[in-house]
Amino acid sequence: MDVAKHLEKAAEAVRKKNFDYAVNLYHQVLQLKPDHGEARRELRQALFRRAEYKKVPPLISLLQGIHHLAAILVGTVLRNPNQVVLAAEAYLRHDPRHRGVNRRLAEALERAGHLNSAVAVWESVGDDERIGDHALKRAGMLYYSLKEMQKALACFETVLKRSPRDSEAEKMRKNLAAEGVLSSGSYDPSRSSRDLARDKAQRPEASGERAPAQAQSEAELLRAKLEQALAQNPADKRARRGLSDHLVRQRDYQAAAAVLEAGLALDASSYELSERLGDVRILDLEERLRDARARAAQGDEAGRTDAADLARELREFKIEEFGRRAAEHPTDLDLRFRLGRLLLEDEQVDPAIESFQLAVKDPRRRVDALLGLGAAFERKGMLDLARRQLETALESVDPAAERGTEIRYTLGVLLERSGDRAGARRCLESIYEQNINYKDIAVRLEALRSQEQQEIRTQAAAGAPAAEAERRADVRDDREGRSTYGIKD
Repeated sequence: MDVAKHLEKAAEAVRKKNFDYAVNLYHQVLQLKPDHGEARRELRQALFRRAEYKKVPPLISLLQGIHHLAAILVGTVLRNPNQVVLAAEAYLRHDPRHRGVNRRLAEALERAGHLNSAVAVWESVGDDERIGDHALKRAGMLYYSLKEMQKALACFETVLKRSPRDSEAEKMRKNLAAEGVLSSGSYDPSRSSRDLARDKAQRPEASGERAPAQAQSEAELLRAKLEQALAQNPADKRARRGLSDHLVRQRDYQAAAAVLEAGLALDASSYELSERLGDVRILDLEERLRDARARAAQGDEAGRTDAADLARELREFKIEEFGRRAAEHPTDLDLRFRLGRLLLEDEQVDPAIESFQLAVKDPRRRVDALLGLGAAFERKGMLDLARRQLETALESVDPAAERGTEIRYTLGVLLERSGDRAGARRCLESIYEQNINYKDIAVRLEALRSQEQQEIRTQAAAGAPAAEAERRADVRDDREGRSTYGIKD
């Protein structure tokens, strides 16, 4: 199937108001690629438009889909996310705005490891008056996991515009600021990636219509305005926050730090200001580290030395900063996870284990925390404990999804290292059966097979002629080949 052509045909069908045909095309794509975010997003919009064009009474929708609701319930009880996804999509054909079913669909897609599809569903209900804020925060967290920081930030900023006192959205916005993400404005979940790409290309900035001098002048005016507001009222936290954010966007981190330090001098107990100051110092260190690495890449020996020193300083400061935050907010499990990851990178294995063991209680971080525990136990040589973490993590995702495949591969390598060659082969062969080109899977399996053959020949040769040992090895190879393809003797 040519997915791109299917999507183009579906989009054309929507433009011609041939919604049923478009919906069927989108479902065909999703049957083949269940984590195709764009197809899932455009399917939602096609269903919404069809519902507006051809309204169905709620009672009729309920009667048409009541057996799908029952299937959703059964799939939820049995913890079968794929069943929930199929039943929910079938129900939403008749009632696409049903907030409960959309929520179940998004949660099931997350559990199945289809994060791109899950974020598309959460976004589709981002304008719902009852669950919109929750949906956009979930979408923002998924974008964060997918490393799409601009989209994550846009989701949280949209929530804050509607609910300025939402502490969770504000916390994530600050976390993203700490990672150098600049504001990109409110996110519109109703638009496809093709629409966004086309709009970006049409912006004046993209075409060069906005002169650099004009942009610089506007930035200077905004800075002057914010500085004046703060000079008139040093206790104005909103102006201080606005000025520090503006300076961060201009990459003037030292000036931003000075603004925040002045605020802390007035209110030393402000957790918000101290957290922002920590974020700005991290950004400053990261910028200096990039510069040092760039110099080192050009052969500058001083740059190489500076890069090593700055990398160590950045790592130590992050551990100190997130350790302080975690101590002040012991129930913030996301902070615990981030601290655990930093500690593991710094080879502080036991403290990292302690942080991951707390973070595993957070459903959003459970799988990542289990993988962190597995890596930490492996570094301590506790391979059985590491294996258990990976197996538990695998139970929480769809084994056939990309995340599940990655975990199975890691588990196979761990089993190989621990000496369980049979277990390693089973694990790696389950991936090989689906994707022969995954990483170095073919090479690893061949190495395992050669080791086992050599071991058989060595053992057989110790009590039997070489020819007999060779024959036994060949018989075993033949039987294994038969079992691999489901052929029974």
